[in-house]
Amino acid sequence: MAKKLGLVLGSGAARGWAHVGVLRGLKEIGVEPEIIAGCSVGALVGGAYVIGALDEFESWARELKPLSALERFTLKVRRGGLIDTAPAFDAFRSHDKKIEDLAVKFVAVAADLATGEEVAITTGSVIDAARASSAIPIIFHSVEHEGRWFVDGALANPAPVSHARAMGADIVLAVDLNAVPRVLDWFDAPAPSLPVSTPAPAPKPGLSGAVAKLIEETRGGVKRQFDLAKARADAAPHLFETAYAAADIFQMHLARARARTDPPDILLRPDMRDAMPTAFDRADEFIEEGRKGLLDVRTELEALLER
Repeated sequence: MAKKLGLVLGSGAARGWAHVGVLRGLKEIGVEPEIIAGCSVGALVGGAYVIGALDEFESWARELKPLSALERFTLKVRRGGLIDTAPAFDAFRSHDKKIEDLAVKFVAVAADLATGEEVAITTGSVIDAARASSAIPIIFHSVEHEGRWFVDGALANPAPVSHARAMGADIVLAVDLNAVPRVLDWFDAPAPSLPVSTPAPAPKPGLSGAVAKLIEETRGGVKRQFDLAKARADAAPHLFETAYAAADIFQMHLARARARTDPPDILLRPDMRDAMPTAFDRADEFIEEGRKGLLDVRTELEALLER
């Protein structure tokens, strides 16, 4: 009998674009998950996959620019948060399906605001379930789903391996995006000196598109390193940076604790230390990071599925 692969997509805000790369990598090697358990952005990406809207979702993610993600939301101080995410989710409403009608088993993990308990959402609208699972407290509105108020599932189970097992997965591949949290390095000791930045020359007219793109990506990477060095030299915690760091610390330790009691067969821990949780405009890089991480464990995964 063929073994069932359960894919666990963990929380991580903008780092979650890496989940798209993991799904692309699985398709590349001809492996399809039969069960997807998602938390927060993992529920969002997993939900897009199970309703057949991953291509549209990826196109939307790749087109985002700095702060442009906020244009999809509505600022309303109510329901325990600042931002209403409904407009962004409604853009994909035409693709929505009921979880119980899906070909792939799907569960979105959220936290019940009334009891604090972790809840596995396995019925109803996929989009509503994903929205409930990713309702970051204070920032996003709490979400009412089937008579209960939910907030981000990362408060209870950032990488829900236990739910993939409970739904019948024989082999579990989990993606933990908070294993190497970049935001914690932000407040490290100042760098002793800063290198002098020399602008890279613009691509010559005769260069091919691929070479020009490589030059541009290299220039962007170098600039980020200079920016990081300067930021570390001037580092002092501010309000939202402190909130990011606190969330990273919490999710990192909770994910580690849950992994000890519910270990996956394969754990992907993409190095996202250069990824702020709000870097929604870096989808290209994060998607590729997820794809490479999956391909790195291809041999191990195929061996487990065939054993």
